[in-house]
Amino acid sequence: MSGPLEDLSRLQHEIRELIHDQLRLAALEVRLAVHSLMAMIAAAVCIGVLLLLAWTGLMGAIGFSLVGMGLQPAFALLVVAALTIGLAVMLGVFIRHRSRRMGFPATLRALKPSAPGTDLREGT
Repeated sequence: MSGPLEDLSRLQHEIRELIHDQLRLAALEVRLAVHSLMAMIAAAVCIGVLLLLAWTGLMGAIGFSLVGMGLQPAFALLVVAALTIGLAVMLGVFIRHRSRRMGFPATLRALKPSAPGTDLREGT
């Protein structure tokens, strides 16, 4: 027969082991998540480089086709550059428009205290 103090000591030891195992599991999962994140970042960088090369090839093909149609090479380069800048500006405007929604405007309006006399609950 074991006494209550021995039972309490065993329980404390088991709790320590359980906490240790849980922390070890969490650390392993964090390590796995970091490895996955690094692999995803590396893949995203590779995709970015490949897209840049594809865009360069597409713009080069457009430039060659413009030169083939009789345009001067310098003017064809300007047209291709203008197309690229125009697309970049359009994407910048899109990003700026979408970024306004990132500040949680509806949530901030809901959390902002209303002026006295405008609370809908006052009249009920």
